[in-house]
Amino acid sequence: MTLSGSRLWPVTHSIDHVPEGSIDQGLERLVFFSDAVFAIVITLLVLPLTAEVDLSGKSEPLVHQVWDEWPRMLSFAVSFLVIGRFWIAHHSMYGFVRRFDQGLLWLNLVTLLTVSFLPFPTAVLGARLESDDQFPVVFYATSMAVCSAALTLSWIYACRRGLVTASLTGPARALVTGRAVATTMVFLLSVGPAVAGLVPAACCWLLAVPAARLVVRRVLPRSEPNPAD
Repeated sequence: MTLSGSRLWPVTHSIDHVPEGSIDQGLERLVFFSDAVFAIVITLLVLPLTAEVDLSGKSEPLVHQVWDEWPRMLSFAVSFLVIGRFWIAHHSMYGFVRRFDQGLLWLNLVTLLTVSFLPFPTAVLGARLESDDQFPVVFYATSMAVCSAALTLSWIYACRRGLVTASLTGPARALVTGRAVATTMVFLLSVGPAVAGLVPAACCWLLAVPAARLVVRRVLPRSEPNPAD
């Protein structure tokens, strides 16, 4: 059943019957809302740094006090780059999406849920980075892997439901999907190196991810996708 005057439609119905302008506006709202969430999350990353700034009553040099905050600064920098990479992937993905349904809306919401959670493991990591406890790094790596998996599942769902542009040919679609799966696999595999510390895990996130995506591009047929089509 469809409600007249409403933009809600059952999941089982095709959205082909929805006016094109409504679909375009709905996609814009989805993307704008997602961009806002990413922007807020990246801003929240700096809060643990500002919360620890207390220079009153300390006799040690200021440079030493600032240096003492290096674990939080490091976790902030790594999280900023990784979340920024997630935003780029999200931006690229929805450049190919031309339609949406309730399933994609929910999957996008789950993705944003995992993104919104990331400041918490970042704060835990920054507060306990110098300790011998392995949990903060493993917890952080697992959170990143879950976020990447949610984004990849959203893309696969959009492809299977025919929600992407028709100009995205088979080889080009395989390339985008291969990159997404490779990124998720690297984040999942980084949970192992995370046991050894942040540096091995960060090497996976910042170095292995681009390398894996390059390998996928070399292996799969060369057909560079164009979101503008």
